[in-house]
Amino acid sequence: MILVIRIRSLSTILVLLLWAKLACAQEVLSEGTPSGSLQFQEPVSASAYLIDPYPLEAAGWGPKSGSGIFASRWADIWKNRTAPEPGATRKMIEIGSGGLSLNTEARLRYDTYRNAQLSTANNYHQTLFRGILGADLQFNPNLRMYAEVGSGQLDARRDTAASNLQNAASLQQLFIDWHGYAGTTLFGAMLGRQEFTDGPRQLLSLGDGANLHRSWNGLRLYIHERRFRVGAYHFSATRLGRDAFDEQVNHAERLQGLNASVLISNEPRAKLYLDPFWIRNRNPNFRSAGLSGLEQRDTLGVRLWGQQDQFKFDWTAAHQFGNYIDRDINAWALFTNQSMQLANLAWKPRLTVHIDIASGGSYGTKTARSFNQLYAGSNYLSEGFFLSLSNLRMIAPGIAIAPTANTTLAFEYGFARRLDERDAVYAGVMRAYAGTQKLTGRDIGQLPRLTGNWVVNNGLNLFFVCERLIVGDVLKQAGLASTNYSYIGASFRY
Repeated sequence: MILVIRIRSLSTILVLLLWAKLACAQEVLSEGTPSGSLQFQEPVSASAYLIDPYPLEAAGWGPKSGSGIFASRWADIWKNRTAPEPGATRKMIEIGSGGLSLNTEARLRYDTYRNAQLSTANNYHQTLFRGILGADLQFNPNLRMYAEVGSGQLDARRDTAASNLQNAASLQQLFIDWHGYAGTTLFGAMLGRQEFTDGPRQLLSLGDGANLHRSWNGLRLYIHERRFRVGAYHFSATRLGRDAFDEQVNHAERLQGLNASVLISNEPRAKLYLDPFWIRNRNPNFRSAGLSGLEQRDTLGVRLWGQQDQFKFDWTAAHQFGNYIDRDINAWALFTNQSMQLANLAWKPRLTVHIDIASGGSYGTKTARSFNQLYAGSNYLSEGFFLSLSNLRMIAPGIAIAPTANTTLAFEYGFARRLDERDAVYAGVMRAYAGTQKLTGRDIGQLPRLTGNWVVNNGLNLFFVCERLIVGDVLKQAGLASTNYSYIGASFRY
């Protein structure tokens, strides 16, 4: 039995969150704060980090890079109470009761394609550059504004490149963040253009493979306690242009939802989190099953993740429903990642495996059953966009090692099959391989992948990826060729 809770408007969500916030504040006030007086827990100085009471790894501020810096640089301000202690200074120029801090990123990457898009002799090389400049202006300990400008450049196939690869200049982010404390409870609101990745990486990501990150326009609310957090958001997409500052807000493509996280266990040898979520995505130009039109898709799911001694795991289950043009949606997916470190051996070898199953069945049916991976990260299945998390059953065992404290190497070998023979095989970004829905068989192919990362220092990071799709029976019947994709690069962050 599936229970569907219909929420008629985001205003209802916001009112409920505001009520919860005030309820938390009132509970704290009743324990020792004078009645009617809401006390804010301010940092020692304007240059102090802001303290998040919820464990930072699960706070929803996004992933970190190999050097431990947040991929979304506005999140650098958040720390837990023990790292560092309140009052620790940041790279900030103090201005009155606030201050200004700057950050930058430069990434240079060299890509090599062989049989790109599984097309014979479609071989080429490409150099990519990302340049980012960000500024975090704190007006006071409770209010700040963050702005970020980015540029993306290519040296080959510039005329046909997407605008997140070739872009003269873009206003990537511009938002205000108001936050305060009621006792130990943190609450706040972020309004404006911002990056957002608070959800499973199989569904929400920054799009870090491209030169410019994905950004959204709207409102995000958050409440964090020591044992739980809740959030709500309502966004419209940013449509990038290719010239300087010609991006637009695409109000027709929207993302909204609710999320939460509960700290189930916080023992030294065992950490466990439970993260329920609801995501609603509206896309007026979604392409699937040879059709193109309006899709409004709800994704209701739960993520259970954490660590027990040397065993790490990350499991997500999701159900999708809604409407695509004139058809109902009924899709599901299960993603499991687990790894185990082999005692305290040299190089810290860790056995890994991820198993991903996503429903299919959209061609010639009254109900759209193909799972939509929404805005999944390209680095989950393959940076070469070989496959999507739709009509897929994949198992990828592997091994990871750490030759030094600052280097990691990982290898995995994936085996991919489709669930429904009557549905297509899907390349990255939900693009169907033409004609595969008419072919028999389930074997998609094999995906060996080797990755490496070297953190030279706190700012400099070197990395590489080598991956290959060895086409199986279905793709061979479609006349498609095995393909290779690799890159090597460096990134500098300050």
